[in-house]
Amino acid sequence: MIRARPFTGRPARWGLKGKLILSMLLVGVVPLFAGLLMAFLQGSREIREVSGESFKALATETARKLDLVVGEEIGRTSHIAIDPVIVAELEKRRDRIEALSEAQAQAALAAQASRWQARDPALIKEITDNTLAQLLRQYYTGSNGEPGQPPPQAVRSATKALFLTDKMGALVASLNSDIPYAHGGTAWWQGAFNKGIGSMYIEDVAFDDRVGSYVFTLSVPVMDSIRYEAIGVLHRIVDAKEFFSPSIAPIRFGRTGHVMLIDSRGVVMSCPILSTGARLADADLVSLVTPLEPGWVNAPSDGHGGRTPSIIGFAPLPETSRATNGSSDTAWHTFVWQSSSELFAPIRHLFTWLSVFGLIAVGLLIMLGSFAAGRIVTPIRQLQEAARAIGRGELRDRLTIRTGDELEELAEEINRMNAQLEAAFAGLTSQVELKSQEVQYLQQSTDQILDAMPTPIIMVDQAEQVQYLNRACKDAFKLEADDAPRPLMLFDLLRVNPSVQQQLRQELLRAGNGALQKTGAADTSPLPARDPLDPAPAHAVRGGRRELQLGRHLYRYEWFSLGGRPGEGRRIGLVLRDATEESRLQDQLIQAEKSGSLGMLTAGIGHELNNPLFGILGLGEAIQEETDLGRIKSYARDIVEHGRRMAAVIRDFAGQAFREAKDQRAPVDVNAQLDQAWAIVQSGFETLGIEMQTYYQPHLRVSALPDELRQAFVNVLVNAVQAMRGKGSLVLRTERDASAVTIMIRDTGPGIPPEHLTKVFDPFFTTKPQGEGSGLGLTIAKRIIVKFGGDIRLESAEGQGVTCWITFPTIAASHKEDQMP
Repeated sequence: MIRARPFTGRPARWGLKGKLILSMLLVGVVPLFAGLLMAFLQGSREIREVSGESFKALATETARKLDLVVGEEIGRTSHIAIDPVIVAELEKRRDRIEALSEAQAQAALAAQASRWQARDPALIKEITDNTLAQLLRQYYTGSNGEPGQPPPQAVRSATKALFLTDKMGALVASLNSDIPYAHGGTAWWQGAFNKGIGSMYIEDVAFDDRVGSYVFTLSVPVMDSIRYEAIGVLHRIVDAKEFFSPSIAPIRFGRTGHVMLIDSRGVVMSCPILSTGARLADADLVSLVTPLEPGWVNAPSDGHGGRTPSIIGFAPLPETSRATNGSSDTAWHTFVWQSSSELFAPIRHLFTWLSVFGLIAVGLLIMLGSFAAGRIVTPIRQLQEAARAIGRGELRDRLTIRTGDELEELAEEINRMNAQLEAAFAGLTSQVELKSQEVQYLQQSTDQILDAMPTPIIMVDQAEQVQYLNRACKDAFKLEADDAPRPLMLFDLLRVNPSVQQQLRQELLRAGNGALQKTGAADTSPLPARDPLDPAPAHAVRGGRRELQLGRHLYRYEWFSLGGRPGEGRRIGLVLRDATEESRLQDQLIQAEKSGSLGMLTAGIGHELNNPLFGILGLGEAIQEETDLGRIKSYARDIVEHGRRMAAVIRDFAGQAFREAKDQRAPVDVNAQLDQAWAIVQSGFETLGIEMQTYYQPHLRVSALPDELRQAFVNVLVNAVQAMRGKGSLVLRTERDASAVTIMIRDTGPGIPPEHLTKVFDPFFTTKPQGEGSGLGLTIAKRIIVKFGGDIRLESAEGQGVTCWITFPTIAASHKEDQMP
């Protein structure tokens, strides 16, 4: 036994023990404080981003809710404006006004206004207690009979005035008497009357002296019985705070978090803290929180007078903003805010506590480092003395160090080296023992690797007896070593029905015979789409992947084969990968795609109605300026035709028309439909700078519905006209061969890039700027053409225009197809 002798040499100033303590401090303290700092910065960033996204979502949801509230009130007000009694009375007043000269009408208006200003009791009673006023009161309060469902109490209390004017702006009926009589010169009346065309008009929030509060107004035109022209305006004055507070005030989170409503000027419309009509304290903040898309921003102030940086979520009211943009240059936006001190308080408290714990950890690290360094240095000195003794040939007893680490192994190596030196060649280790140790080491390494795998692995023999389970498998099946039966069989673990057992046994047999089939277990591609409402099968093979349902978990699995030990048979391995979450996400994706189809249908309705609606508007404007009676009648016929087209579209999309039968189709003149489609496009778009060239082969007919075929042509021609932007050449050519009728439409626009050519028929795909196209024109055109047995394709060269080829089977060919079963 070698005893460590006292160290007589003079140690260096920084001995091994001091260096170890210092190294442990550096290794522990530097990462600790670096981690604390990074955790604080990352935590602050994560809180900022998560809070920002949460605020954005809350602002978007509140904006959607407010849109619905405003939309309901617009709908309720519009419903009053179409009451037959109101329309009939205003038509009578219009006829009486038109029977007078302009001077006589103005004189009568001035006389009535003077009586009203003088507070003539008879006139006041006539206005506030006539049939129309009583009708307004019934709609608004539900009293004296209910022509319609009255608005909620909060809306009734928020409404400060509701009155009706005729086509000159004169007061016809009112629930209030403290309002002016003549309104023809007001901005809201001119905007809603719109020169007889009629348009919804919403005024921004402003202070009303008569009401004594900040209000906004809703103005709805009253159209005549044929919906041709405006004959009056229904005007409603609403207290902004009382109207919006029930929807905004209850939304609070934390001590300071709340939602407010502002317009794009920064004027507060509703806020639990700021008063209605006030402006945001920071003018530079307005542009940051009033863009046209929802979002969040790390703002330099909080908008409530504070100058500390704040996280603010915002979102526009899209539907309401579109209405207000038609009336003024402003839009309405929601504004979500919470105090920064409250928002970041948790991460600051966490950082403080982590710092305290870090200092405690440093103290513990110094104590443990001193103890550990002592345990390391003492054995090293013993090893140093033993090495000197070996050099002198004086080591007779074994060196004993019990540290359980590399130092103990080093002591054993020194003992082994000493034994080898003493025994020379006789001390060589047996090769058989060495190989046994290597095999044992490899086996232990393999077990450690398999236990580290996150997927369950099972090893069985050909008798289905389990030979090995890795740690992930034991955890998955909640199987401990003491609980496992001996012997453990494969189907004691995989509890499946007999049919699945039979299938797995066949696969196990093929694997044992070496006839493995590649199953793609390593494939991480998404699961194939399936209906999430169908029950999941217990066993399935999809796309080359085998799947197995065990309880609530869906596994992908693969067999593999290994050679056995000498005298033993082959062993078969089974690898399982849990795909439950992946399957659930796939099901959710399918549900989301189904839900999205409703949005596509709604967009299709809007697109189908736009073209005839633009035609009606264009012809209506032309009638206003036309003096030729013949042309006016022609325009009126076109308007009726457009109206019939819109009614047919509505019936088709609403499902109120009978299912189309093949005998409803009729031979349609292709050339005539092209000419009518071009006339429709000319009525709605600027085409004076477009040169039209037609090359028609006469007597070309196809089996179709004329309205739908004309709509398909209109959609293609509209795309061509918009592409040329009012200047260029448009060529229409028709021809026929033995089996098909071909229509060519060629424009001289900029063309379509090759990468976009394959996508032009996809729903909602468009290269036009926002607001100029919905991406459904060519989609609907293709649907109609294919419906009648035709085909459509586009050819394009950039800078040279686009050529559209449309083919239909001839009348004889199409009839032949219709007769086929």
